[in-house]
Amino acid sequence: MSEPAPRKVRSVFVSDLHLGYKGADIAALNGFLRAHDFERLYLVGDILDGWKLEKRWYWNRDYSEFLDSLLALRRRSRITLITGNHDERLRDMLAILFRPVLLRKYGIRVEERIVHRARDGRQFLVMHGDQFDGALTRGSSKLADRAWSFLVERALVRPRPSEPPTGPQDGRRWSLGKEIAKNALNLANRFHQRALRRVAEDGLDGIVCGHSHLPVLREQRGLLLANCGSWTGAKAPGEMHTALVETLEGQLEMIEWPAARPVPGHPRLRSLPPRQPGTRHPDAARLVRMIHALWSSPHVAEPAAGTPALTAPDPAPVTGDRVLRQTTA
Repeated sequence: MSEPAPRKVRSVFVSDLHLGYKGADIAALNGFLRAHDFERLYLVGDILDGWKLEKRWYWNRDYSEFLDSLLALRRRSRITLITGNHDERLRDMLAILFRPVLLRKYGIRVEERIVHRARDGRQFLVMHGDQFDGALTRGSSKLADRAWSFLVERALVRPRPSEPPTGPQDGRRWSLGKEIAKNALNLANRFHQRALRRVAEDGLDGIVCGHSHLPVLREQRGLLLANCGSWTGAKAPGEMHTALVETLEGQLEMIEWPAARPVPGHPRLRSLPPRQPGTRHPDAARLVRMIHALWSSPHVAEPAAGTPALTAPDPAPVTGDRVLRQTTA
């Protein structure tokens, strides 16, 4: 049975893919992208999990299929990658010098933030949102990330059904999970309030962000707050990932998409070496090697053989969207 025709939308926003993290469900994301036909794709931060890639290399076939699909899209869709805190090395000076190359050679625009103009004329700030996170500090945040991964992998903070616990161990796990969830919601609310204040100061109509992994689409004080959610985590049956789309009329919609990540040990989840990343397109293979070089040492490494030099013509001016150059709060 053939797949249904892709749904036509104007724009797609996805965030927090965390390529490099074993819990990233990129198989589900690939299915979501195949099911939509769009003019613009915004990758709203933490696309690469540099914090994990700094410790060890991990890359599987689902990641490679995602890069292949990006390079297939580049001729008919505008692709913008917004940097986040997990891929913050893309904000370093030498990485910034690579941006004209990424646009000219690979069709991927990299920015810290950008203003998206919807079909109905509204203007939305698009940024990852870590700049609004008052609990985020360099170094200590990586330690917290490792602690969280440790707890999640051992099911210590995984949500449980609502029935009473059956034993002392279940009680401890359930209590810890509720407490962390409550604190996470409080942090997310403060984070979203800071984001809305920034939008009001800039005179815009709303914000599209990520970072908290908590999907949100609501209007508050006349401003639209949209958080894309994430594509990570071992989802239970029936649980969903989320993304945002802009319809052809200019309205934002939250889309739920079923999890598809194979069970641990599945052949698709085996780590692929950077020199043989399993991509179909040679440009995608070069991108994988560039990613490996960027996070394999504390400094940006020399480009791999066959990749273009740092010098490149300036990219064409942006039309339709405008880039915000000022420093964020």
